[in-house]
Amino acid sequence: MNRLPLLRVAEVAFLTPKSEECAEFYRKIGLEEFPSNPDLNTIHFANVGEQYFGFAAEERGFFSGYEEERIKVPLHIAFEIPLEKIDDCIGYLTSKGIKCSPKIENTAGWHGAKRAYSTYFLDPQGNIMELWAPER
Repeated sequence: MNRLPLLRVAEVAFLTPKSEECAEFYRKIGLEEFPSNPDLNTIHFANVGEQYFGFAAEERGFFSGYEEERIKVPLHIAFEIPLEKIDDCIGYLTSKGIKCSPKIENTAGWHGAKRAYSTYFLDPQGNIMELWAPER
């Protein structure tokens, strides 16, 4: 493998100390899925085409990929990759000196997937990146 087989950006989310204001703003521009009273323990997403766009309360943080650990970083981006490539991608990142979380199984049905596998890692800015491999 000479590069990651990224298919699309599946999710972009940011942390904010202004959850209610963000929800109100994004509802005004047409992202009506955002609640008027955001739950501070949830990442709130809206569908934008084939991607999810969202935010979470700053104090919540984003999942790091290590057990229940959450970290407070500005941004989370999830890239979709082919299911059969997740282990190869973890090996590729590791070979480049990039520390990845263990492979995580998710059965929550994100983006209509029956099941998905993810690994998480940080970019140089400290943002949390995810490789998301759905089973369709």
